[in-house]
Amino acid sequence: GRDSSKQALEAFGIQASGRQGDVSSWEYDNIRFAMIAFSPTKGSWNLLDIDMAVWAVSGLAKSHDVIIVSFHGGAEGFAGAERIGFGMEEAYGEKRGDVVKFSRAVIDAGADIVFCHGPHVPRAMEIYNDRLIAYSLGNFATYYGISVAGPKGYAPLVVADIDGTGKFLSGQLYSNIQIRPGGPQPDADQRALDMIRELTLADFPDGQLDFSTTGKLLNKNIGP
Repeated sequence: GRDSSKQALEAFGIQASGRQGDVSSWEYDNIRFAMIAFSPTKGSWNLLDIDMAVWAVSGLAKSHDVIIVSFHGGAEGFAGAERIGFGMEEAYGEKRGDVVKFSRAVIDAGADIVFCHGPHVPRAMEIYNDRLIAYSLGNFATYYGISVAGPKGYAPLVVADIDGTGKFLSGQLYSNIQIRPGGPQPDADQRALDMIRELTLADFPDGQLDFSTTGKLLNKNIGP
């Protein structure tokens, strides 16, 4: 499954990471990028080993300008999974990571953007040290067998504008929703935006991320 997924992505020029030791690295406009992905699953860069994650990211920071971290973690798909646990989270009797501790640790080590998936529903977003963390962008294009009912079908897409050092300047959140059998399509009701904005205010009431009614993301440290 991992091999075929990676091959399918690479066939369309999409960078991939997942197995331990597997990092994507590329250059664009004289800026060196790296992307590294973590998971609590066997054979992956281990989400539960924060010291190892810090070591891996700090090593990449020595030779790259911008580092993107992706991870699969957090409580999964159940009632209440949209709220961040602020501690070790579990699903199916397995440890699924302390997502806040992990995300902030890799940013302290040199990461510039952190994107999470795993809970199957959207979660809050945060700006930490002027870097963007999305604690879950939920599902996007889900095959049959996994529910897309309610928030599980919300399919947000985030575009982040950063400077050459990785500092978050602004961004845009696009709300989509999964409609079977056609897949994700734009959501005129902006349900993903409304949910993520409310969760961000609930989980990070003193946070530095601001949302406009149209989905514009603003760094309060910079202003409009």
